[in-house]
Amino acid sequence: MEDRNARLGECVNLSRRYTRLLLVKEHSNPMWAQQKLLDTSWGQERTLGHQASFIQMETLFEPDEERPEPPRTVVLQGAAGMGKSMLAHKVMLDWADGRLFQDRFDYVFYINCREMNRTTAEQSAQDLISSCWPEPGVPLQELVRVPERLLFIIDGFDELKPSFHDPQGPWCLCWEEKRPTELLLCSLIRKKLLPELSVLITTRPTALERLHRWLEHPRHVEILGFSEAERKEYFYKYFHDAEQAGQAFHFVRDNEPLFTLCFVPMVCWVVCTCLKQQLEDGGLLRQTSRTTTAVYVLYLLSLMQPKPGSPAPQPPPNQRGLCSLAAEGLWNRKVLFEERDLRKHGLAGADVSSFLNMNIFQKDINRAKFYSFIHLSFQEFFAAMYYLLDPGERGSGPEQNVTRLLAEYGFSERSFAALTVRFLFGLLNEDTRSYLEKSLGWKVSPHVKAELLRCIQGKAQSEGSTLQQGALELFSCLYEIQEERFIRQALGHFQVVVVGSMATKMEHVIASFCVQSCRRALGLHLHGAAYSTDEDDGGPRAPGPQTLPAPS
Repeated sequence: MEDRNARLGECVNLSRRYTRLLLVKEHSNPMWAQQKLLDTSWGQERTLGHQASFIQMETLFEPDEERPEPPRTVVLQGAAGMGKSMLAHKVMLDWADGRLFQDRFDYVFYINCREMNRTTAEQSAQDLISSCWPEPGVPLQELVRVPERLLFIIDGFDELKPSFHDPQGPWCLCWEEKRPTELLLCSLIRKKLLPELSVLITTRPTALERLHRWLEHPRHVEILGFSEAERKEYFYKYFHDAEQAGQAFHFVRDNEPLFTLCFVPMVCWVVCTCLKQQLEDGGLLRQTSRTTTAVYVLYLLSLMQPKPGSPAPQPPPNQRGLCSLAAEGLWNRKVLFEERDLRKHGLAGADVSSFLNMNIFQKDINRAKFYSFIHLSFQEFFAAMYYLLDPGERGSGPEQNVTRLLAEYGFSERSFAALTVRFLFGLLNEDTRSYLEKSLGWKVSPHVKAELLRCIQGKAQSEGSTLQQGALELFSCLYEIQEERFIRQALGHFQVVVVGSMATKMEHVIASFCVQSCRRALGLHLHGAAYSTDEDDGGPRAPGPQTLPAPS
């Protein structure tokens, strides 16, 4: 496979780069399941209590104590950057190499939901399989005879456009029937077409509630990212040189917040990419960041630095157009863009080439006229940058302003705008904002920070002086901005602060940081799990509440 940051023609061996992810099988208790369906935290390890247990990739379709029969549907959920698509590709690779599911599946088909989005013509299941088949002549009769030996991997369910959410019309009941793509995919997932086949679906948690209406007795598995030991393993796999790997790993290990963030594989990749460039440029590692936003800013600016001995960098390409494109895509739930979308936002050929070379944008391998950001989290990052800009510099973006964005968000981790708003808080950090203005020549809106404070004040006025609902989500936003004065102003509207369900080390770090600024609060109530510092076991232990006096 091709690495996002590879040189032209350079590929990465997936088997060598792939690092094992922590997978947790979720409990079937309805109330707990409902709570988890609403959980869309980005960059958070989840609770490993008595209601969940580890599961290996090899046993995804095996029976267990809860179900004596093997599951036919497995939902693999994970927040942005957790490695869902990488795991889906690894399943395909290991099956093709004879290392996985050999006694279970004779045929495995991979369906990319981004590809499905742009298919407008009606097609049959036979057409769909033919598009996945490596050579002419699909043995359809052979497939139909052994449906229990078929596995369909449906990657990126959350990226499907809205027309897929509730398709109307008759189901596709046989392989030759042509149906709109929405109905065909839904018929496949709902087992209207060959109930005996198996499906593995990857999705962000934001789409779980919608997906769950289509399924019967699915097994839910959550990706928790890298353990501490696996973070170290990833560094040594990423760097070809063991000495560089050790130097980079120990540098990050000494930065506790950054090391904690690296449990998210995408963040780990960004950090390794930046550090590798620093080592290649001069061998001296510069202090990196404490927050997710700062990591992404570091990555963006590192791509704009000239290589040693190369000419001075050209003026930055049309990044404003890229930001407005990202923001419009966010509101329209669009992740795949055509050339006309690029033109609408003033992105000419030279701009697109620059972004492709900078590894921010990528061209679709199969259809060269389609583009996307290298990862959905990068689209959300650039959408946040759009709202950072002065309105006079935004260009042709969405009609929705910052006020509408914050209203849609509502400090709910379930919102599609959650990660974008967290990035927006982080980008408004004074040092980060100043850095971007100098590096990119941007004019940042002076009103956005005040708008964020008004939004928090409105939350206090509507919900009362006790901060409880969405408290951890608000703390996560405030942690990104890293400004004590701003955090004091934001939390000054609340007399009582209740933070529950802290399940991870990072959540404890966030809460500890923000609690120091609760100067006006009369009471603080914190509830969370203790976590292990053992490098081989990053999971939390027994929960316990704490009631603390407010900081003086």
